[in-house]
Amino acid sequence: MTIKNVRPEFIVAVKEFKDYLNSKRFMVIFGVLALLTIIGAITGYISYSDSLTTYNSQLSSTNSTMNFVRGPGIVSMPSVLNIFSSYGTYIASVGAFLAICMGFDMITREKEEGTLKLLLTHPVFRDSVINGKLLGAGSMLVMVLASTFLATIAVMMFFGVVPAVDDLTRIVAFFGATLLFMFTFLAISVTASTISGNSSMAVLIAIFVLIIGAVVPDISTTVSEAIMGSEPSMMIPSTSTSTSTDNSASSFDSSTTMTVVAVSSAQSDQGGPDFRGNGTRMTINPEYTSYWSTRNAIQNTLNIISPTYNYQMISQVINEKLSSPRTSSTNQGFFIRSADQTVSLWTSLSSVWINILALLVMIIVGFGIAYVRFIRVDVR
Repeated sequence: MTIKNVRPEFIVAVKEFKDYLNSKRFMVIFGVLALLTIIGAITGYISYSDSLTTYNSQLSSTNSTMNFVRGPGIVSMPSVLNIFSSYGTYIASVGAFLAICMGFDMITREKEEGTLKLLLTHPVFRDSVINGKLLGAGSMLVMVLASTFLATIAVMMFFGVVPAVDDLTRIVAFFGATLLFMFTFLAISVTASTISGNSSMAVLIAIFVLIIGAVVPDISTTVSEAIMGSEPSMMIPSTSTSTSTDNSASSFDSSTTMTVVAVSSAQSDQGGPDFRGNGTRMTINPEYTSYWSTRNAIQNTLNIISPTYNYQMISQVINEKLSSPRTSSTNQGFFIRSADQTVSLWTSLSSVWINILALLVMIIVGFGIAYVRFIRVDVR
């Protein structure tokens, strides 16, 4: 196939791809991310190894029957996906910054150097230019993520940790979630590049969005607390003569799948239904469960605008094999997930479909604005 027969988008994409490889700024940030990936994989393995040792020790102890729950001093079977936990933390910061650096001057640099005007004098349509640039940047992001994921897997294999089939499918799902997250910030930075007059303003806008997204969860906590007020008492005297757990506890947090565990009087200070010293049986206050359900709903609604929060929720259910994400603000008390609970990948992903959709909407809107703006931009 001759060059004349190659679509203009691919020619622009190849040029954009080579520009990234020749960019010292990009290579430095990529190098930092690669280094942090190796460090994160090693520290993740150490943490996984320690957890596995503790689990095996408790499994062989005389109290092994208590390993059905994760409570004080009790742990569940660790997952090899925990090795990716540190990687997710680094991606949420360094990876997002790398995506911003790839896109903030995608258009402004061309205008500042005068190459955009020169490029458009050639027989190439504007949509071919923007599509080619996005294709080149996207291809580079895929290559960056693939290399860091493969490096993490290589560290796992080096230490003799072989992921099972379910673990591999979850690693692929985690790769897709991470790619969505980085594409979100690429879309944000490209949008900033098309609406800004210079690169300095574009990078400030993109970083401002990054910071806002990072602090939204803290803001939502304050806002929801101000709306709902102080929480009611968790425990109230039970009116039931049954020794079983109050069924109202199951509505404690609709976003979390838990198992209610009855504890002895000696463990009552951990929170839970028990017989107090005066003979009064305590149970969960329905107002308490309703309070946290409403408060979590308010927080989740506000947090949905944060790319970082959405990514954290998705990676949490994938890597920890949860049926739904845990909300950090919830006082979970004695609500504990079964250690032997088997959760399919589809169940995990279906619980965070709104977070996945939010990232997709941000990507489509961001690239859409950049596309329309570039088509109409005045290059004179």
